[in-house]
Amino acid sequence: MARPSIDNIRALPDVTQLFRWNLIVANVPSGVTISGTSPTDPLNIRCETTTIPKATNSAFEVNIRGHKVFQNGILTYDNSYTLTFVETVDNTVHTFFKQWRDLIWQPHTGVAQLPTNQLKGQFILQRLDNQDNPIWVYNMYGVLLQDYDIGTLDNVSSDSIKPTLTFHYDLFDDGPAS
Repeated sequence: MARPSIDNIRALPDVTQLFRWNLIVANVPSGVTISGTSPTDPLNIRCETTTIPKATNSAFEVNIRGHKVFQNGILTYDNSYTLTFVETVDNTVHTFFKQWRDLIWQPHTGVAQLPTNQLKGQFILQRLDNQDNPIWVYNMYGVLLQDYDIGTLDNVSSDSIKPTLTFHYDLFDDGPAS
């Protein structure tokens, strides 16, 4: 079989690019005020990087008299989703985090404000084509705030504050955008 020619490569559709995506915070717990579905949503326009949810087949080995084969096992979700933001002086990202965190655990009492199933949200990640149309969608369900890292403040760099938020999710589905 011959290797691909320049004409084969030129005939391919546009390649997907790493910077073409949208974050949609579709559902958050009652009491968290940031939500929405437009490209100008407060978190989407501040989001710098995102991981992509993944799942792994926990295949298992069957070894009978020296012959090994693998069988499908349980599909295991990574269950961790990380977003890095650029914070602005209105503290949009920190306010989002604090509202959600305070619902999970009141600082002085340790009391949750809602049952766990009401503390979870839904995030949607859209990959976009070169005209910014969604081409693939990841829906993450049962999203629960896990961690918030604002980074380190110092006296030598002129970079922005880039908080990293990590979430757990119960499951995700993905597929072509409709």
